Amino acid sequence: MSYYRMPRNGESCRTKSYKFTVSSKRDKSLIALRKNIASINESVRKRVREYGKVSDYDMLYTVRLMGRGPRRWHTKFKGAMIKYFKGHYMAKPNAELLHPNADSNLQHRFAEEFDVYVHKDTDALSSLCVEIDTGQTPGIQSKIRKLQQQIWQLKISARSGRKVYV
Repeated sequence: MSYYRMPRNGESCRTKSYKFTVSSKRDKSLIALRKNIASINESVRKRVREYGKVSDYDMLYTVRLMGRGPRRWHTKFKGAMIKYFKGHYMAKPNAELLHPNADSNLQHRFAEEFDVYVHKDTDALSSLCVEIDTGQTPGIQSKIRKLQQQIWQLKISARSGRKVYV
């Protein structure tokens, strides 16, 4: 079941891209949102390819999930599960994190809920613009980027004298 979570400070300073919170990735409203975004993106791509240009009104979107929940081992498991986690219930504030960058973003495998955001997908739009300008599909563009990365690594290895495995 999805719901709109009010900000903790009581002020309405949420980002415009926040939509709702879900407890599972299989939530019906999340699946419906993803289908709607996919159909919007499909129609934009079709229109752009048909007319051969990207207008200011053409925008592609992406759905992103941010994991929410406890970020430290001592708060992840409580009660009957207390013997299965590292640390103890009254752990210090600097207790061990669930994963190395848990303070900045929580991995989905540790999340109890997910905040759902819809963002403008500027990478996909720029890829679409390149496709219109040069005729290169996104797959071809990806192969070109990988080859450019390999060339760059070879140049760096030639300068430094170290062997770089490509």
